[in-house]
Amino acid sequence: MLAINFGLLILGFYLLYNTSKKAILSKNTLIVWIQKHRTFTKLVGTLLILFSFYQFIRTIGLGAGIFMGLALLMGVGSLLIILLPLNKEKKL
Repeated sequence: MLAINFGLLILGFYLLYNTSKKAILSKNTLIVWIQKHRTFTKLVGTLLILFSFYQFIRTIGLGAGIFMGLALLMGVGSLLIILLPLNKEKKL
């Protein structure tokens, strides 16, 4: 159950990251669709993160769930922000 919650947290943050105008994004068809539908994507990303936090709290308790959710969110966020720009397509 914790692995599914962690996956939802990653997906939610990734969706919110791709709605940013400052992020270096690829020209993948899914990413282009996410950029065109910013409001819907922000809503879905926020709901995924909130649902993940709710599941963490329900699974391991209030204090530990909030702490685990915040720690994982900070770790995932920093890794995605650092590593995703390295994945951009090279122009030849």
